Amino acid sequence: MKMNQTFVILALAIIGIFFSVMSFFKLSLVEWFISDIILGGILYFSYLVIASIWADSRRSDNSFFNKATAQK
Repeated sequence: MKMNQTFVILALAIIGIFFSVMSFFKLSLVEWFISDIILGGILYFSYLVIASIWADSRRSDNSFFNKATAQK
């Protein structure tokens, strides 16, 4: 399975869990909207953190391999 497919499935699972938990609470439309904005912000910032960590680890691996192949 590709990384994009895994990410989409994980996002759908998180959304499903969120809506199932939030359905237990009697929320108005405004409260749903505010909770959606908060969840979106949390998911967006966690995505940025994961992407920056992933990019740093991939960059260090690539520079290692470039140095190793340059010496040959």
